[in-house]
Amino acid sequence: MLAALQLFCFGLRFMHSVKWVEIQEKASFVVGSRLLQLARCSAVSVSLSLVLLMTGCGGTGQDEGSPSGFSQRYSGLALDGYLARATVFVDSNNNGSRDAWEPWAFTDNDGYYSFNPKTNTNYCGALATAQQAQYCLISNVEYTNVVIRIDAGYDVITGEPFLGQMSRRVNADVQEEVTNSVVSPITSLLSDVETSADRASLLESLQISEADLDVDYLSTDGSGAVDASLLSAALKIHKVVAVLADRLTDTYTEIGEDYGTPNDASSSVYSNLALQIISAGTSLDVALADQSTLVSVLDAAEATLREVYERKEFTLPEDMGSVSSPGAFNRVAGVAAEFTAVINTLIDVTDATFSLADATGSTRALEALVIKTINEGSTSDPSIDNVITFFGTSTNEALVDSLLTSLSLDSADISALSENDFTGDDFDSVEEVSDASSLGDDVVAFTQIGGLQIRVSDLDLGSAPADLDDAELEFYFDGEPSDVDGSFIACVKFIDDANIDGSLGEGNTRGELISGFWSLLGATESNVESYSLLITPTFLGTTYQAIMKPAGVEIIEGVEYDRLRFDYDGELNVWHSALGFTSVESIPTTNEACQQRLPSRVGL
Repeated sequence: MLAALQLFCFGLRFMHSVKWVEIQEKASFVVGSRLLQLARCSAVSVSLSLVLLMTGCGGTGQDEGSPSGFSQRYSGLALDGYLARATVFVDSNNNGSRDAWEPWAFTDNDGYYSFNPKTNTNYCGALATAQQAQYCLISNVEYTNVVIRIDAGYDVITGEPFLGQMSRRVNADVQEEVTNSVVSPITSLLSDVETSADRASLLESLQISEADLDVDYLSTDGSGAVDASLLSAALKIHKVVAVLADRLTDTYTEIGEDYGTPNDASSSVYSNLALQIISAGTSLDVALADQSTLVSVLDAAEATLREVYERKEFTLPEDMGSVSSPGAFNRVAGVAAEFTAVINTLIDVTDATFSLADATGSTRALEALVIKTINEGSTSDPSIDNVITFFGTSTNEALVDSLLTSLSLDSADISALSENDFTGDDFDSVEEVSDASSLGDDVVAFTQIGGLQIRVSDLDLGSAPADLDDAELEFYFDGEPSDVDGSFIACVKFIDDANIDGSLGEGNTRGELISGFWSLLGATESNVESYSLLITPTFLGTTYQAIMKPAGVEIIEGVEYDRLRFDYDGELNVWHSALGFTSVESIPTTNEACQQRLPSRVGL
C-alpha cells in the first residue's frame, strides 16, 4: 500500500499525522493524513489490521455498542470555518484515532456529512450518487454514548488544510444530537467534561449556553451578519490548541503513526485545556492569554502522551516539562498566549454588522500567523513577533483594514502572506499590504473544467546514472462545462531515483490508472469559478482527498507553462503544465494506455 500511496503522491515523503509537516521534498497533493496512515501499510500491516479489527486497541471504556441488523445515520456539520473533505468518524472507544472497524465519511463542500440542509440532499438515501455516498456516515453498531471526531480536510474560508482534530460527544438516545450535530472547537472543548457541574462552569467561562453549541456561527442572519462572538471564541480555542498540539506532536512522533495512538496531540490538549479553565474559574480570554496556564496545559497533555508511549512500549523522548529540557514549552506558549489579543483586534464581537466577508478576511489573516507558528523550527522566527506587533499597533489601522479587505476577496493569497515578514518597504503602505496578500494578475481561477484534461509535470528530472526522476499526472475530468463537480480518470507516472539501466525503485510505475471525484471549492451554479480544486481519488480500494490551486504562468527556456500549486504547511510546491486545460479526446482505460500517454522523459 505504501507503493500505491507513492504513486499517487508523486514521491512525497509524508509524515503520518494529522498536523501539517515541514516538507523539503517536492510535493504534490495534500492528503488526509489519517487515511494515509491506514493506506500506507504493507501486506504485513494489512494482516495487523485484521487482528485489530477483532481485538480493539486501547480506549477509555467508551460504549462498545452492539451489532446485528442495526443501522444508524449520523449527520451534522464540521465547523471551524466550514470543513470540506474532512474525515468524520465514529470514535467508538474514544482513543482519538479512526480504528479499522469504525465507520467514517468525508464532509461535503459545505462541511456537512450525511445530510445537507442547504441543498436538502440525503447522502445516505437510495437515490444518492456514488459521489454523494462518500459523504454518508452510517454505523451498523448501536451506541448509546459516542464521540464524533473530525480531522484533515480543508477550511472553505481559508482554502488551507485543516490542522488538528475536533470532536463532539453524542448521546445516541437523543435524536437531535445524532442527526443534527455541529462539531466545532467549542464542542471539542466540552467533549471530555464528565460532570454537569464542570460543564456548566466551562459554559459560564465561555459565556455561552448549551443552545449555542448547535449554532452555525458563520450562517448570516437577515442583515447579513454572522455571530462574531461565537466565531471569536471558536478561533481562539482551536488556533491555540492547534499550535500547542503541533509542538507536542513534533516531539512525540509516534503519535498518529501507530494503531491505538491518537491522530495527533490535539485531543489531549483540548481535554487538559478544559480542565485548566474549569479549575481556574476564569474567562476564556484570561485563560488563553496566560502563558503559564498554557504551559500547564502542555505539561498535562504531554503526560497523557507519555502514558500512550509507555503502554505501546515506544522509546520515550526527553520530558519537555522536566529539568532535562527546561523552558521547552515557553516559546510556543508565549506565542499562543498572544493569539487572543490578535483575534480581539481582528473581530469586534460588539459589531452587530460583522459580515461573512469580515469573518473571511479576519480568519485568513489569523491563518497566516498560525502557519508561521506551525512552521517555526528550533530557532525563533522574528516574523511571528512582527505579525503580532503589526496587529497590536494602533497606528496601523489603515494597513490592517487594507489587509483584511484584500484577504476577504476570492483572489486572496494566504500562502504568500504567510511567507511575508510583515515589515519593511514591501509592507508599509496600503497598496503594498494589498499586493502582499493577493494572487498575481496572471493567476486565473478554475472554471468550466468538465470535459477537459490537463497534464501536470515535475520539471526536475534528477540526474544519471542512479538518480533519475520522472513524475507526471494527467487528469480527464468528466462533466459539462457548467458543472462544479463530477468524476475523473487520471494516469499517474512516478519514477524516483531510478537507474540508467532501466531498473526502477520500489513503488515506481511507468503508468497507473486511478479514478475519483472532483469539485470546485466554493463554486456554485451562479458563480462557477474557484481557486481551489478538490479531488478525492480512489486507489487500490482506499480514498484520499487532495487540493490543487492555480499559480499563474512561468516561462522556462522559452516555453510558457501554467503553474499549479500544491500547498502543504505553507510551502509553495509548484508543478507545471505546458498545455493547460484542453479538450478530452480519448480516455485511457488500462495501465498500458496510461504508459503510452505518459512516455518516459528520461529514456527509461
